Amino acid sequence: MKKLLLLAAAVISVIAYLNYSSASVPVALEKKIIENGNAESISDDIPAIKVMTYNIHRGINKNNELDLDGIVEVIKNSGAEIIALQEVERYSVRTGFKDQIGYIADKLSMHYAFGKSINILNGQYGNAILSIYPIEEYEVSKLPSEGERRTLLKAGLDIDGNKISVYNTHLGLNESERAMQIEEIIKITGDDKYFLLAGDFNMRSDKLAMIYKSLTDCASFEDGEEKVTFESEGLSERIDYIFVSKEFEIKEFDVIHTDASDHYPVISKIKLN
Repeated sequence: MKKLLLLAAAVISVIAYLNYSSASVPVALEKKIIENGNAESISDDIPAIKVMTYNIHRGINKNNELDLDGIVEVIKNSGAEIIALQEVERYSVRTGFKDQIGYIADKLSMHYAFGKSINILNGQYGNAILSIYPIEEYEVSKLPSEGERRTLLKAGLDIDGNKISVYNTHLGLNESERAMQIEEIIKITGDDKYFLLAGDFNMRSDKLAMIYKSLTDCASFEDGEEKVTFESEGLSERIDYIFVSKEFEIKEFDVIHTDASDHYPVISKIKLN
């Protein structure tokens, strides 16, 4: 009996040590290889790609109605081939227990990856990436957060045999936490050469100096006044962005005005320079 007690104590000690060790080392919240990676390094003949970022507000339109088909129509009519979505819910009671990203992807016949940020009302809430190109892997990384947990979703795409990374995020509401989150994103993306970063940054462009040091804002294609991406009573701001690494050339940029969400989708056409 004494030997059994000693053995049990040893096992508990080992488990506790392993739990402590894993907790003290930052790791991805979720990581998955979806397909065998066949994509090779970048070639010279990648086609121009139309990309979008869109905070879909859980599929709630400006009439306060749940309307995922409205979101589907906006994406479909835009011709976007890679889409970063924020505020996506799955199986939540408040959005009818629907797998929102599964539904949208099915309607558009696209591949998708979902990155959970939090559990909510028996469901999940987070970011998603849609793509007409195969998604070979995805990874969800935790960002430093003072309030609601925020994450960064990465999807590795195979575009005609070439490897491209797509990062999608939704930053916090507090300025100090956003600064920490941007610093973490720069670290995470630091080893990537060919990638785009999109999402709802919850801040004006004059506060994004850290990102502008290494990435190109797709809105720089436009001259003149910035195009608003979020409007509500007494507020009109540009807070949704698409950034690309320096190897990409921006061919087009626009903001689509639609009532399908409380944000406007941002769209850009990019090509390897």
